[in-house]
Formats: sequence, structure tokens, C-alpha cells
Amino acid sequence: MSCTSVKWKVIVLNYPKAVYKKMRELSGIAYERELRREMEELYAQFQLWRENQIDTWALEKAIHKFHNGPSRKLHGRYADLPPEMVLPYALHNGLIAFEELPEEIVDEMKLRIEQQS
Repeated sequence: MSCTSVKWKVIVLNYPKAVYKKMRELSGIAYERELRREMEELYAQFQLWRENQIDTWALEKAIHKFHNGPSRKLHGRYADLPPEMVLPYALHNGLIAFEELPEEIVDEMKLRIEQQS
């Protein structure tokens, strides 16, 4: 890894191609896991609707709320940020484990988590 620039107090590094590919993959996994968590709540609303405990309009409202809330927030986080910024967040929130990381970036991710805390 070599340092190429400093931007917003974050050091931007050039990672080996295979490492960066794994980082992108893990970022996608974290996105799917966090989205799944949020969708569990929406799924509960579908179950209530199916059991006639809420009406169609309440379910439609829940879908709309999900789309404009968690869905957009997560898409923005994972689509707009590079993996080196997403992974510390994902690690801190238990979406991925350090054991899933390439060993070359474990220390850097620990440092980034400390800096963000």
C-alpha cells in the first residue's frame, strides 16, 4: 500500500487489486446484511397485513416509509462511499467480522474505527 493523498483527514491508500476487490465484496456483504435487518421489520408488517391485523393502507404506508427511510439511507451509504470508509462502520456495527478481512488491512481498519469513535 502506498499513500497518494490526504483528503478530509482520511488517508487515501492504493491497495493491491486483489485486496481492494475483497474490500468491495465485503462492503456489498455488509450492505446486504444491514438491508436484511431493516427488511425484517418490513416483513413483520407484511405478516400483520396477511393476518388482517393491519389494512392495505397501513402496509402501503410501511412500504413507503421503508423506501424513503432505511432503503435510501443504506443505498446512499454503500453506493456513495468507498469500501475503506464503509468497512470500519460495518465492523463497528457487527455487520462483518475482522476475520473476514484480508489480513493486510486489519490494522488499518482498527485504526479507522478508533478515529471514528
